[in-house]
Amino acid sequence: MPKPRPRTPEPQLWKNIAAMLEEMDDQSLRGLVHDLYKLAPENRAFLAASIGDENASIELLDGYKGKITAQFFSRGGPRLAGGCDLAMCRRLIKEYRRVTTAPEMLGGFDIRGTIDLGLHYIEVGTKYVNEIGWDEERPYNSMGAVAVDTSKLCHDKSGQKWAGVFLPRVRAVAKAAHNIGYGFGDDLTDMAAVFEETAAAFEAKRAKRSW
Repeated sequence: MPKPRPRTPEPQLWKNIAAMLEEMDDQSLRGLVHDLYKLAPENRAFLAASIGDENASIELLDGYKGKITAQFFSRGGPRLAGGCDLAMCRRLIKEYRRVTTAPEMLGGFDIRGTIDLGLHYIEVGTKYVNEIGWDEERPYNSMGAVAVDTSKLCHDKSGQKWAGVFLPRVRAVAKAAHNIGYGFGDDLTDMAAVFEETAAAFEAKRAKRSW
């Protein structure tokens, strides 16, 4: 009979914190949360997302966009080829979705912000490629995979209402990538088609409901 796996011990630091929280009264606990709120923009956005405020993650989203942009452009100009951490860009998108996850949010997380951030990665990467070129398959596979993920979010029931909002940006970046090779132009054409169809279907449903 196989032995049961030993449980991973809980970090002692968190045990100490949890014990302290158990002893705090409501006023002290609110004071602690307020101090965390003031400490960093990420904390403010996370707490706001946790209570279901869809518009409160704007500050956090801008920070994530800045981190992605910095992988491609520095001091107003493009970074040298090979200096872009594409894996980090994709991790940032996943991390943004994770930190804005809350049961009160429509779809369970900030789906609009996640679409926006994925599209931002594709836009900045496409601009970078058009400015200096990138003769390697890796970046196009990375951005193409994000285009697929972003299309799925747009097609999701909770994301359909944002298709029309982002459609102008999707059309613009698909046009900018039209002559790029490695199948990347086709990936963005496919993404634009999903946004077009989803936006049209959503508007048709809304028009039908208004009758």
